[in-house]
Amino acid sequence: MQKHAVVIGAGMAGLSAARVLERFFEKITILDRDELPEGPTARAGVPQARHVHALLTRGAKELEAMFPGFLAEYEAKGARRLDVAHEGAILRYSGWQQPMRSGCTAYLATRDLTESIVRRRLRECGRVEILPRTEATGLHVRPDAPGRVAGVLAVQRGGGTNLTLPADLVVDASGRSSKAPSWLASLGAEVPREEVVDCYSGYSSRWYEAPEQLPPELWWKMVWLDPSPEENHFMGGVLFPVEGRRWIISLVGYAKHYPPSDEDGFLRALGELRSPVLARMAELGRPISPVYSSRAGQNRLRRFDKLAQPLPGFVAVSDSVCTFNPVYGQGMTVATLSARALESTLERVSLGDPGFERVFFGHQLRTIEDAWNLATSADMRFPGAKSDLPRPSRFASFFDDSIQHTMTRDAEVLRRVMRVYYMMKPVRSLFEPELAARILLGGAASMAASRLHPRPLAKKPPPRPES
Repeated sequence: MQKHAVVIGAGMAGLSAARVLERFFEKITILDRDELPEGPTARAGVPQARHVHALLTRGAKELEAMFPGFLAEYEAKGARRLDVAHEGAILRYSGWQQPMRSGCTAYLATRDLTESIVRRRLRECGRVEILPRTEATGLHVRPDAPGRVAGVLAVQRGGGTNLTLPADLVVDASGRSSKAPSWLASLGAEVPREEVVDCYSGYSSRWYEAPEQLPPELWWKMVWLDPSPEENHFMGGVLFPVEGRRWIISLVGYAKHYPPSDEDGFLRALGELRSPVLARMAELGRPISPVYSSRAGQNRLRRFDKLAQPLPGFVAVSDSVCTFNPVYGQGMTVATLSARALESTLERVSLGDPGFERVFFGHQLRTIEDAWNLATSADMRFPGAKSDLPRPSRFASFFDDSIQHTMTRDAEVLRRVMRVYYMMKPVRSLFEPELAARILLGGAASMAASRLHPRPLAKKPPPRPES
């Protein structure tokens, strides 16, 4: 067993990584620049916590395995477990989703609640120490071994005390704001190239107190309204219920159609969506926050897996390597998958072996590349999207359109597609001959009918499902 690992960042990626590292290290130290509250309280370093979050089926399964009893506590504290295809009003590009059971569940809660439960459970583990208000400033190397990372340089915020924390392994889980590229460059090490897909999206969210009871015709528990660039609608919106009988209502704009950040503009934009459902829900709720805005919607992949010689003793995980447009809700689930990739690499390869880091980076990429491909292919639909990747082929675009059309009405296609979206099955499973044929035939028939007999979009969702 190795002696010490240092994890930079106490978000979901860092907490998940620390949990799996317990099997292999005598001590794990987590550094975070923020003050870390005991309960579900917002912290300055996580501005995205003001927006909607979802823990997908695969992520929920992994967190429950890491922290037995997590899901029961999560629900007891107010997280909402939903089969969104059955319990949500969902307007896809192709029209309203017919409510059908998908067999996949998402947990909807604030980011603060999710992190606070995981952080408390991790603090109860004797091998993990969390150092708040401690900011990593660089990687430490010993003069007698300049080719290997030997720890982390840090400073305690407020007091300004400089620290050097020796470590057998340093894990960068600091997320989108990771300084790993500049740290590597300062040591003369190879820096990973980046691949970026940016559809120039932005978000505005507002929190509401939900009414104790809704009119019976408003049967849905969440709302998802896709944009439709083909119809010149570049803004969508969502409503997620969260703990404390609250809603988070968010507007999402694409192709530089950024949603307003002021109250009047926010309400006006809600009324201009493809359906008035969200505007109606906002009228029924009581606003309890200002409008929060963000433009952190870029997808970026740092190709650590392509480094000719990764620096020994250092790895980066999750958002420090691969960031996604947050609208797809993949982040927390990918954090758990990156941790599992680290765990399985440590099971197979000794930390001191040459090539450990290369094996890990390759394994991590294979673990999360489906999520990357789903997010980037969706964002490349929008006009003016910046992309370092090849554009999807005409067949790929047609296949994706066929999925959108078929899953709204075909229960079997819905179930199998949702298992891919929720990371329970690989993307390649969509190309199994029987399923692919069903998707393509269903999509072709639906799109042909739409062209031959165009009908205005129904403004209201389908009626309540029978069961």
